[in-house]
Amino acid sequence: MNQILSTQKPQNKKQKHNAPANISSVIRVFAVVLIFFAIFLIGSGTYAIYKNQNEIDKAVIKPTITLENETESTILLKVISENNIDTVTYYWNGSEEKVINGDGKKYIEQRIDIKTGSNILTVVARDVNGGETSYSNQYTLNSNINIESLDNGKIKITYEGDKLISYMTYRWDEEAETTVDVNNTIVDEEIDVRAGIHTLTVILVDEENNTETKVQEINGVSTPIIDISFNEDYTKYVIKLTDQIGLQEVVITLNEDENQRFGQKLSGTEFEFEIPLYEGSDNKMQVTVTNSSNIEAERRVQYPK
Repeated sequence: MNQILSTQKPQNKKQKHNAPANISSVIRVFAVVLIFFAIFLIGSGTYAIYKNQNEIDKAVIKPTITLENETESTILLKVISENNIDTVTYYWNGSEEKVINGDGKKYIEQRIDIKTGSNILTVVARDVNGGETSYSNQYTLNSNINIESLDNGKIKITYEGDKLISYMTYRWDEEAETTVDVNNTIVDEEIDVRAGIHTLTVILVDEENNTETKVQEINGVSTPIIDISFNEDYTKYVIKLTDQIGLQEVVITLNEDENQRFGQKLSGTEFEFEIPLYEGSDNKMQVTVTNSSNIEAERRVQYPK
């Protein structure tokens, strides 16, 4: 019986020593799992940060604008972008914007005529991710082409040089060009003015195909037109007044007599009225018309009866 008891006690001691060993193994395995999980989380987080940073960097990259003097009167505009270009806008002196659509391109070229005189060109490039770059530069261009406004409602274009000018083109704003044959070293051409503010572009092309350009803003004023005729039986003057911008006032003076001076305020672009003719009179009449730009026109007539 004592032998049985002696053999059972060592067995009980052995079971007490195995329990801590099993727990220690579990802890070690769990610790290894935690380490691998932590490494995985750190790696995933680092990749996410790297990816997000790449996306941010890609979004903030802005287009690059380059302006090159191609000729004395022409600029070559270049826009380069890592992201697709949305629009490129350019304008002189803060007005008359011109927009180029990107159409998914990453590179755009555009030739721009330099305005005569001293002017500031501004270019704004935008990509599809909202990146935007703007650039301004001042250009000065002197030209031998002279453009002046005449009192008869015309624009006079003159030029004198050493080389034979083959032809001249001119255009108002963005309308189609009009071509005029020259074949001379001298240009002296009159064209109709446009009422209001417009941009006139004149290009001269010589026999060697060289060009000279002048771009000028014209504030065109119209001169009132006075048309005087008679009615069917020649008993009255028929006076018709017209102006592109608008009539402001008409003053009639009969027989050079200040006591027979009559005035009337006007509006609109046309006005028509009649003045009687009298027997035994020279029927002298002076018509003075002013338009809304304060441009005045005058006409004198007489019809003795």
